[in-house]
Amino acid sequence: MNFDQAVKNLNRSLQKRQPSTFNHSWVKNSVRKSYKFIVENIKTELGDTDWDLVVSSLDRSYQKLWLKGVKRKKEVNQYENMAEVEVILDKYKNKLYTFLIQADKADRQICDRISIRLVRTAQQGNLVARQKAITFSKHLIDQWIVGYDLTCWRGYNDRIEENIDRCIRRYRYSGSFIVYLRRTFEYAGRALRSLEVCNLDECSTVTERRRSENLVYDQDTGEIRLYPLKR
Repeated sequence: MNFDQAVKNLNRSLQKRQPSTFNHSWVKNSVRKSYKFIVENIKTELGDTDWDLVVSSLDRSYQKLWLKGVKRKKEVNQYENMAEVEVILDKYKNKLYTFLIQADKADRQICDRISIRLVRTAQQGNLVARQKAITFSKHLIDQWIVGYDLTCWRGYNDRIEENIDRCIRRYRYSGSFIVYLRRTFEYAGRALRSLEVCNLDECSTVTERRRSENLVYDQDTGEIRLYPLKR
């Protein structure tokens, strides 16, 4: 028995039984030999069974059935443990560049792999892992603002962090975390207004007034608006 055989057996069993959802117990009862191999050999850096790796290797149509309908605990005990994060980062220390540039499919996969490991650790309550996941995800968002037509997010730094944190908390299993993150920002960005970068010290050639003097606070909406200079 090896990993590919275990995944093949699980795919075959899912095709035959057609469950509406499945979890660890279903695997244990349906494909016992594969289950035994997985729990004994497929481990995360922290020694837990790496079900993310297993599920991501299944046929795509079965991936979305993993833990479908199972509600995650709303509250977990929060803690700070840098050692847990360092185990993950040390393993992938030569691949952290993938959050800045991804040359091929292999880079995208390893970037996703690191992200998922940090996200899962954050979901267990580790605040250090949460902050690392947010920091690395921001690097990806910066790339997408330029390359994936997400320019509407430029300047919304606070909202960017809020949305990343929301993705970390809500990610259950939806395939790639990176794809889930990008699609979330694509949908959420539709309601944003594009921000214009300007110099508030710039003066009008007609009125000689600074641009900052054209700032007006709207009491009804709570917005601060900038009216254009007369030139």
